[in-house]
Amino acid sequence: MNESMLKNRLFSKSLCVIAALSLCACSADIPPSGPTGHNGVVSSANPDASAIGISVLEAGGSAVDAAVAVSFALGLLEPHASGLGGCGYALYAPSDGEAIFYDYRSMAPMATDAAAFMQLSDEERKNSILGAGVPGAVAGWLSLYEDYGTLPLADLLQPTIDLSENGFTITDTLAGNMSEQFLKLSADEACGSLFLHDGLPYSSGDLLQNPGYAKTLRLIAQQGRDGFYTGEVAEAVLKASAQKSGWFAEEDFSGYEVLRTTPIVSTYRGYTILSSAPSSSGGVGIAECLNVLERYDLSSMGQSTPESLHLIAEALKLAHSDRYQYVGDPKFVPVPVNTLISKEYAAQRAAQINENSATDIALPGRIPKESPSTTHFSIVDKWGNMISVTNTLGTFFGCGTGVDGYGFILDNQMYDFSVDSWEANFAQPGKRPRSSMSPTVIYAPDGTPFAALGTPGGEAIVSTMVQLIINLIDYRMPLQQAIDAPRIHQNYEGHMYVEGGFAPETLAELEALGHVLTKRNANDSFFGGVHAALRNDDGSWTGGADPRRDGKALAIR
Repeated sequence: MNESMLKNRLFSKSLCVIAALSLCACSADIPPSGPTGHNGVVSSANPDASAIGISVLEAGGSAVDAAVAVSFALGLLEPHASGLGGCGYALYAPSDGEAIFYDYRSMAPMATDAAAFMQLSDEERKNSILGAGVPGAVAGWLSLYEDYGTLPLADLLQPTIDLSENGFTITDTLAGNMSEQFLKLSADEACGSLFLHDGLPYSSGDLLQNPGYAKTLRLIAQQGRDGFYTGEVAEAVLKASAQKSGWFAEEDFSGYEVLRTTPIVSTYRGYTILSSAPSSSGGVGIAECLNVLERYDLSSMGQSTPESLHLIAEALKLAHSDRYQYVGDPKFVPVPVNTLISKEYAAQRAAQINENSATDIALPGRIPKESPSTTHFSIVDKWGNMISVTNTLGTFFGCGTGVDGYGFILDNQMYDFSVDSWEANFAQPGKRPRSSMSPTVIYAPDGTPFAALGTPGGEAIVSTMVQLIINLIDYRMPLQQAIDAPRIHQNYEGHMYVEGGFAPETLAELEALGHVLTKRNANDSFFGGVHAALRNDDGSWTGGADPRRDGKALAIR
């Protein structure tokens, strides 16, 4: 490193240390940086969905009531990212009980031919009916409602039914995705009729009506789970699958099961972190990475300095390598969760980090590339119940197969399976593919609720969540500032993606340390779309919405 670079590095570090110390010194006095209230917060990836959630809370509904309403709303308003034909995870933390993790991940159909699936091309696994998993979204949302809902289901669905029939405004993000996925949408008649206007993509500001979605929601409101998994909707899905030689059968739908389990629990600098359990690898990855980073004084290094970013990147390499190698559906493969999230294992892994140089971590196998086409929202109600929910279709607009007359499309979650038979995540009938989705809640050292948070972003989810948690805990940043800060994504291969917004000197020093950088734009949705709620010292809550998406946070004073 030459003398000029060394001086710049020391000067940059000094400024960041001063800033970090200033933040820490006055953290209790930092004013909220977003909508704030004592009676509820909703932050989601669509303003209309957030408004629906707030209206539920104002009507006396719980966080779960609002979450159910927002999930069904986003399935209409963000049809590229989630929907009735998709899946997801939810982490519910009631104010008076133990947190529970809901796994409603899509499953491989029972007729799946694993050998044939592994021989499919990448395009076939991604954009054909053979990429579709048995959707768990409706079962998951209704399970939440059955366990904790308080308002009539029909009331929760009515605002979305109205939007379906009267029309909703196309956002910039949705219009962009419709344009980018034009070939996929136009290749399927049902998709084209739903999401193209006279055979062309909609523009931002256009009105889109989807009466078929309203029809499906009315059936669900009247019949519950049977309104989707049996009867005319299930028959329409089976027909769409059969027309394209898919693997779906009636028993796949009637036999789908939502898993209720214990979330991953870890600690970071005295804070308790609860996150997603397998079949997700996200909670494991977050816990392992934070356990490694806990061994370093990141606050004294400063936020977004070469020193801190280098250590974060190296810890992410280790965590990504382990979660991809060892985590799969626990019903099919043993997952060493307790080892991977232990402080002892983190000490072993941290010993492999060179503080002065990037390391090269090789992982065998062909790891599937996850898509950032997912959605997340966080809700807190006036009783202090927190819920963090991540829903997905897989890649944008799923497998590109629409369900004619019912207003939704099928996911391509089979694309998330690996294609090596030795791997923990290879495809098998009835198996849930591994995911990175990581709905998370955090408790302060004194046991009080601290935050509900999560993000889309595919393989970048763990990277984004780790940096967000560090920004909140180590650097005591206000929520919106923590969300807005530029991010990196470090994968297991030693390749670092950097978002626009970092100082050029910082990037030069990272390259001098041996990091291979791919530079992307500022506010790039590749790095996720965080929607979160943070508790303030006076007991109020502040919502934060990511500018990388169309989202909005709202609060009830």
